[in-house]
Amino acid sequence: MGIGKRILNVLIGLLFIISVTVLGSSFLAKKVLVDAISQAGVDTAISHRMMDAVFGYAGADDTEWIAKIQNKIEKNGEVQAITQKVMNEITEDLSSGKAYKDVDVTKELNRILDDSMQEIKDTNPELSDDMLAMMKQQLKEELVDVQDVLNSYASNLYDNMNDTSTVQGKVVKLYTVLLSIPCRVAAGAAILILAVLTILLGYPRYRGLFSLGVEGLICGIIFAPGIGLMGNKVLSLLTDRILGRTIDVNLKAFLWMGCIFAGAGVVFLLAGLIVSWKDDR
Repeated sequence: MGIGKRILNVLIGLLFIISVTVLGSSFLAKKVLVDAISQAGVDTAISHRMMDAVFGYAGADDTEWIAKIQNKIEKNGEVQAITQKVMNEITEDLSSGKAYKDVDVTKELNRILDDSMQEIKDTNPELSDDMLAMMKQQLKEELVDVQDVLNSYASNLYDNMNDTSTVQGKVVKLYTVLLSIPCRVAAGAAILILAVLTILLGYPRYRGLFSLGVEGLICGIIFAPGIGLMGNKVLSLLTDRILGRTIDVNLKAFLWMGCIFAGAGVVFLLAGLIVSWKDDR
């Protein structure tokens, strides 16, 4: 194989790895950002308001009970549903150049209320039905303020993200491009074209399969130990600078995707071995 062809193969391999990384990140970026925004402000905006109503019914020795209620609110799955709803609106408004439009999250907040009341009832059986009814009414009143606080927070977040001179603006610009349909189509088409070129340029035939196998393993390393295990350290620094608070983002999805890419790499390597064995016969 000539030097020119080797360089071409290396270039195609690098472009293949970049394309796979872009496409994979495109499908996982939203989850990461939603998780970060949830922890950075949405969960506390909800829990702090709701806990104001709970504190009036807690005694001096009820710190463990209060912590359980607050954790129940902050870890509720509806918090991420609310954040995703807000982020969808922000992304849509940024893409269209429109001002941020308030979102209605009443249904999600009511589900958080019902879950929280059940937790309050289960963890403090001494509370009478009248006390529980009064607490629920106060929590409902707090939720009206929560809606306003959330949209105020989202509006400020939108303003920061809309300013491309800031770190937030640069990150969200990359985020919107990464999640766009044209980006996904371009990355997917590039992967197919580059894979075909890798096979065609590989001679004997098994060399192309070996190349794809190695590239798959490299993509697996980038996603699994690279992002899935080490990414939190980088994200901690980024979220502290961008959001003003260190966030522990769940990156298990990158770990699993890395395992899938590595598995695909192993399949290509095995296919190369089989083709090599047949060619030698």
